[in-house]
Amino acid sequence: MPRTLVPVVPVSSSASEKPRRGRKRKERVPDVTPIQPPFDLAQERALTIEQTAQYLGVGRPKVYDYLRDGLPSVKLSDGVRRVMLSSLIAWLKELETRGVV
Repeated sequence: MPRTLVPVVPVSSSASEKPRRGRKRKERVPDVTPIQPPFDLAQERALTIEQTAQYLGVGRPKVYDYLRDGLPSVKLSDGVRRVMLSSLIAWLKELETRGVV
């Protein structure tokens, strides 16, 4: 028995078709929450070495080099070191006026 080929007609989606049953998909709403800066410059903060490195855009070893070169910091009783944000900004401004930056 010979096979007969039946032409395949592509199915197009049109408004006349019935809606599919089942769960409706939620529309994706773009996330429009504003990106918060990592630090609030109006608030005095004591930064960790990691936070100082992130603020400056350098690695931790470079921050320790800056500490040896005169970046002011506070060593707490448990041995951790903190850099005050206002001191960091003042140190950067001092370097800028000397023409180092």
